[in-house]
Amino acid sequence: MPGELLPIGTRPRLVASFDPPGADEAFRRWRSDRAEALEGVPADALRVEYGRAAAGGLFVRVRIDEEHLPAALRVSQP
Repeated sequence: MPGELLPIGTRPRLVASFDPPGADEAFRRWRSDRAEALEGVPADALRVEYGRAAAGGLFVRVRIDEEHLPAALRVSQP
């Protein structure tokens, strides 16, 4: 199959997920509480995804490239 076995690099790991209501505030609190762990993560290895939930309201997902994932964030901790 074309593309099979091609190296694609590391995958971003979901480290936190916040659903409405209050997802944005919960994300800001999470980020503040884990500022020390996030300090060493390069900006291009951190992804913050915002979207609209089907029932309405904002959701937030946080992903970090596996190679830069701090030990303190290896398990989802919303």
